This record gives sequence, structure tokens and C-alpha cells, in this order.
Amino acid sequence: MDTIQQFGLAKVAGRSRPGFFASIMGTLLTALSLGIFAQNPGSRFLNNSGSRLEPGDIVYVDSGDAIQGGFVIKVDGQTREKSVISSGGLLRLPFGVVIDAEGQIIVSDSGRLIRIDPETGGQTLIADNSMGDLGQPCGLAMERRNSIVVANLQSVMRVNPHSGQIQTACTGGSLLYPLCVAVTEREELVVLNMAFPPEIIRVHPNGVQSVISRGGLLNRPQAFAVQGDHIYITDVANSDGNFGIGRVIDVDARTGEQTIAAEGQYLSGPVGIALDNEGQLVVGDPYTVNPERADQLDGGIIRINLFTHQQDLVTRGTGSFVNPRGVAIVPNPNHQ
Repeated sequence: MDTIQQFGLAKVAGRSRPGFFASIMGTLLTALSLGIFAQNPGSRFLNNSGSRLEPGDIVYVDSGDAIQGGFVIKVDGQTREKSVISSGGLLRLPFGVVIDAEGQIIVSDSGRLIRIDPETGGQTLIADNSMGDLGQPCGLAMERRNSIVVANLQSVMRVNPHSGQIQTACTGGSLLYPLCVAVTEREELVVLNMAFPPEIIRVHPNGVQSVISRGGLLNRPQAFAVQGDHIYITDVANSDGNFGIGRVIDVDARTGEQTIAAEGQYLSGPVGIALDNEGQLVVGDPYTVNPERADQLDGGIIRINLFTHQQDLVTRGTGSFVNPRGVAIVPNPNHQ
């Protein structure tokens, strides 16, 4: 995995933890922390293999610690119980996660796309670089035709989830280091481009690219979720891109105007983000501080009310599950 390297050590309360942010030089920064952390009394943990998904459940990937490796985890939308859907096997350093039209979980991980059966935890390789130029897939999204589009730090690729066939969706132009991608209702692609400064690019169905927003509040963005004309982006407040004070930026897709939707509190270095079925943001943050121990960075899943800006720590890291990253919400089929 020569495209994965350590960015450096960042210190909090006397403890050092490797940086987790994507390098603008096209590398995915994923060094992990060692340590065992206390159980969150507000969230029961079930170590099961496989799990039935229900609308509103939160599914997230966790790169684990340096001992256990990668996990796909479910948080019950009602009870907040956590359960392991799948671990080990093909899972090493998972980054992005989506749920396809058939209710299967698709994960990007270490140069591969992996399908996870949520009921059995079974893993299937969809595509890797032996099947074409998949590159280093990071953020991914599902198109209406149920194909997968994935940003690989060089281009945006389109993958057939059944055959594994890989094609280039868009490349060149303004795209330098595409980290994340989303599909709009107009079937446009929105791409997070880790240029300098970072920028959000729209790719029209005819391939024409236009810049939606550049620089400004964007320091070291990690992922985004799109709803109508709003693009919600995870980032940090520090201009050097290090964790400490996290934020979510709301970018107007029409004008490019940037505003802060949430900042600080539980947000320290947010990575994954999704919109739940109630229109609230759900964020995965590997740097969320343990509310009871300021020297422990457990990581957490945070829900943000976009009207009140109130943050709710849905669950925090436990045991080996201390690096939550990509997040997906099981949709309500009646509202699709």
C-alpha cells in the first residue's frame, strides 16, 4: 500500500496520535493509534457477525487500531446499540461507505471496492487494480443506474458493481486530487478536489467542469454530503489542517458562498458525513475527545441538528473501534 503514508504526529493532552487527513499531494493519511478505551455507558455494544439493517440505522467504517484492523459497524437508529457487521478479511483501512439499491454495503478500502452482506457479514471483492485502473479509491457514491462512482486521488472512476468493470467518469481539467464525489438529482457529479487551495467542482453530464467554491473556509476538507443546493463538508478550523477544532461547512451550490454549519464541541477532526432520514447531519470523527477523559481521543459518531446547530454524541469509540470514518444512513424506502 505505497499510496498510504503517515502525515505526522499531532499531540493532545500529552498523547500523540498520527494525523488522519488526506494529503494534497495525493496520499491518503491513515496512521493509527494504539490503546484500549473505556466503554461508553450510553451505548451498548454487541459483537455480532452480520446484522439486519432497518431504515434510520447508521452504518460506518472504522479503521480500528493497529492490532485489530478494519470494521463495518452498525448503530441502531432507535436504541443506539452498536454491532459489528463485518471485520477483518478484506477490510484493512476502510475509508468510504455507501448502501446500494439492494441494501448491500459498499466500502472503499486500500485499492479495492468491497461488497458486504449486512445479514451475514460476508465480504465480496467488487473491483481492484487487477481489473483496471481503480487507483486508490476514497469517497464513493451510487448513481441511479446503480453503478458506483469513486474518487481515487487522480480521477473519478465508474465501476459496474456486478462485473467489476472500471471506466473513467471524469479526469483532467481542474481535477488534481479528487478525494470525494457525490451525485446530484440532475445526475451531475460534485467532486472534492484537494488542490491548493481545496475546491468543490461540478462535473456536468457532458463532462464540462466548473468550480463551485474554492479556498475560503476550506482548509483540509475530508468528505461531503449533498442535499439540494447545500453541500455540507467536514473540515477543521486550523489553517494548517491539523485536528483540534472541527467544523462542518455549508457551501451554497449555486453561489459558492460558504458558512459554518457547526464547529467545535464534539467536532475535533471530522471525516465522514451523511444526511439522515430526518434531514440532520451524521458525522464520523476519529478525534472526538472522551467527555469524561480529556486525554482520550475515542472518536465518535455525532448528529447535528441543522436548525438549532445542537450536537448529539450518538456513540463514541470503544475498545478497538476508535477511528470512525465514512458514514452512511439506511434510507427509508417510502421516502426515496
